[in-house]
Amino acid sequence: MAFGEENNPGFLKRMRNLDISMGIGETSRVTEASTTQIRYWEKRGLIESVSHGKGQNKRYNLENISTILYLKMMLDNGYTLNKAAEMAKERLANVDIIRMFVSTRVNRIAHDGENTLLNLGPLENDPKFDVIADVSDGGVTLNKEENGKSVKQGD
Repeated sequence: MAFGEENNPGFLKRMRNLDISMGIGETSRVTEASTTQIRYWEKRGLIESVSHGKGQNKRYNLENISTILYLKMMLDNGYTLNKAAEMAKERLANVDIIRMFVSTRVNRIAHDGENTLLNLGPLENDPKFDVIADVSDGGVTLNKEENGKSVKQGD
């Protein structure tokens, strides 16, 4: 069971189904990309607006806004649009992998002073032990600990 589901089984489903989007003007304002750029990038297939019905304005979801921000940043740093688009595509693929990892492997989170402990569930080749990520300002360490010994239940 992924993090959060043990206490609120519908939470993750509701989070995944949130419909958070902005019109082109607001998207332009928050990303500092012009509406012309946004339309061009959409025409090129780099972003894809969402429509909420026939005759309604195009809207841009959080994934699109993130891509627009990234494209704008890369262009401002001297990259070509083609290179920026290639890098944005790779970045989105990595974000999807991380999202899947977190949603399927983070079972519990606990705070221990200045450290945060993430229980990543049992080892595949030794299911009596959990993988515990100990996160601090100094970095991340991974440890193998007996099931349920390190990270408090329900945190």
